Amino acid sequence: MLGKFEDLVEKASGMGLKAYFVDAGDVPVENRIALKCAYGCKGYGKRLSCPPHVMSVEDFRKIIGEYSSALLLVDERDTSQIPDILEAWGEIRKDSFHKMLELEYEAFREGFTFAHLLRPGSCNECDVCNLEKCIKPELRRFAPEAVGINLHKAMEKAGLVLEFCKPEKTACIGVLLLE
Repeated sequence: MLGKFEDLVEKASGMGLKAYFVDAGDVPVENRIALKCAYGCKGYGKRLSCPPHVMSVEDFRKIIGEYSSALLLVDERDTSQIPDILEAWGEIRKDSFHKMLELEYEAFREGFTFAHLLRPGSCNECDVCNLEKCIKPELRRFAPEAVGINLHKAMEKAGLVLEFCKPEKTACIGVLLLE
């Protein structure tokens, strides 16, 4: 099985992603993380892939317990030449998500039947989300933070540092759950 993980890490690298293997049990899920979504995110409730439209932290805690492994996926970008990173952020996230989603599909083809991606940031496939019913359900994934994953601690456990507020270097982070 280790060979399959190594193959995924190599494929991620070929897509411009850095992939770090972690035990799913080491991915910290905390109730307080979802607090930042509810009280601090201007997009709260505006997307079906965000709280309160996603499963609870408690329900996700049960689900992640059924996985043995995960890949932390990092898409680092040099954004030093971008005058307004906030304006460019949506397209950067969307591009990162599509690369990571292709890796999820590849994991499935490699035999990881329950491979599931938690995308970098909230879904932005549609300009305005249809809150009645997703019109692109095959692309619907939620962010790790939406279900309580503490990415800062998860990356620390993998020996990495997650830096915030660095407009010259932007990192999109996803989590690919594997079993």
